Amino acid sequence: MRSKQFIVGPVELYPETKKVYQKEFTYFRTKEFGDIVKKSLKNLNELIGNKNPDSIIYLTASGTAAMEAVVENCTNKNDKCLVINGGAFGKRFCELLEYHSIKYTAVNLEWNEILTYKHIAKYANKGYTMLFVNLHETSTGQLYDIKMLSDFAKKNNMYLVVDAISTFLADEYNMEQQGIDVTIISSQKGLCLSPGLSFISFSDRMLEKINTCKTPSASKYFDFKDYLKNIQRGQTPYTPAVFIIYELQDMLELIKKEGGINARLDFIKTKSKYFRQKIQKTGLQVPNYPLSNMLTPVIFEDISACDVIQIMKDKYKIFLNPCGGKLADILIRVSHIGNTSIEDIDNLIVKLQLVINEIREKNYVKQ
Repeated sequence: MRSKQFIVGPVELYPETKKVYQKEFTYFRTKEFGDIVKKSLKNLNELIGNKNPDSIIYLTASGTAAMEAVVENCTNKNDKCLVINGGAFGKRFCELLEYHSIKYTAVNLEWNEILTYKHIAKYANKGYTMLFVNLHETSTGQLYDIKMLSDFAKKNNMYLVVDAISTFLADEYNMEQQGIDVTIISSQKGLCLSPGLSFISFSDRMLEKINTCKTPSASKYFDFKDYLKNIQRGQTPYTPAVFIIYELQDMLELIKKEGGINARLDFIKTKSKYFRQKIQKTGLQVPNYPLSNMLTPVIFEDISACDVIQIMKDKYKIFLNPCGGKLADILIRVSHIGNTSIEDIDNLIVKLQLVINEIREKNYVKQ
């Protein structure tokens, strides 16, 4: 029995991506490799909605490392930051800002609380200079209103920093149209690549700010000035995850062959809508807050979500995302990205129902 991944990253890889490693490669400190990087980053930046080909870099590092690198390079001691904290990843921005002694205020949300303008209105005209948000709070599945956040940032002359790691290539996203100054994405989610690379795209005004900020004292490895200088020739200061760059080149070609970004978004939306309709017919519920097409949280009231995840893995080799903390027994998260089909979703629903019935029967016998 082959395993099937319904997790948000690393995702179920496409066959084309797996075949990349069978091809010949060139040494990464060559013009040929640099040209591949420059072309791939230009194409990726266009998908992000940034037309400046020299305004994107990549790090051989996780998404959290990219988040910290942004804090190190894009903030200074004079900044006063506002952070949307609705889950594990909003909290992570808070922790990183605190670690680097940057002033911030957290807009704290309960896990099932919808972010509205009322939550941020009281911070208007209070001297805040930057707004940090994980646009899709992956730990709960809530998708925040980017237009509302962008309008607020513009009115208050704030830089808008967006962790788009688990919304990019699942939901509509455009840096320039939405007034975003920094976009952070990673290889293992919407791009459906191996984990190991993170990409950071900048607005022109953020590039200006980076050039006026001091070189990060905490990290030489993550000095953006060095990366921006090197990326002009398609290089990085240090050894990159070479093979994932080739995966990226191949994936961008695949998206183009499929019909472009809109075709990809439509397919992910179709899968998410199909799953939600099917799962609700079983009697299970999903939260009523706005959801990303990236994943669907499923609520369990009478049995443990942890038990469901464990049995699905052990018995059927189907992998689902657990939740942490107080949500561990309440929610599972089902991903709609990666190499999965409608037929895979049908099989998932059938197996979920079998597991749920099995757990309920055992619980009934125990009682």
